[in-house]
Amino acid sequence: MNFIQDLTAESKVATGLIIAEKLFYIIKSNEPGYQTGRGALDDCWKWLTGENVTGDDLYNYIDSGDYIDITEFANDEEDRSKQHAWYAVLDAVSYTIYQAYQKENVKIVPQAMESINDDALKTLGENAIESGLFNFESIHNIKTYILENYSSGSKLKRPTSLILKQL
Repeated sequence: MNFIQDLTAESKVATGLIIAEKLFYIIKSNEPGYQTGRGALDDCWKWLTGENVTGDDLYNYIDSGDYIDITEFANDEEDRSKQHAWYAVLDAVSYTIYQAYQKENVKIVPQAMESINDDALKTLGENAIESGLFNFESIHNIKTYILENYSSGSKLKRPTSLILKQL
């Protein structure tokens, strides 16, 4: 994942979201938390493409007052593979929030966000590989896709489900 140091902030977010999307597929739509996870990823993509979503909007997905958030689903999951998927979503959303706060020039962030930086994105990739649901070839494919589609000045777009399957 050393290639991320050469990416734009938006490309880094896209990298994290693609990894999370590729792992989130094992969470079925009828499972507890699916709608929350899906909503979080969708809103992260919306933020990335310039829609009106703030860092605080995204933060509610990882730390909500009602405890219906990604952190709770990740901590409560007993299936090891699904737990990896939840933590991938948590890491990708957290990284997106980090970049959103940077872009919004937020000086004081919630405590849970204080340790999030580019290293969190590297950890996301390492954990995805460790999960067994992901491999080095997938990282290489994502790197190629990002470099071809998210170069500086390119219009950001969300990859289709077909593209995600190919990565």
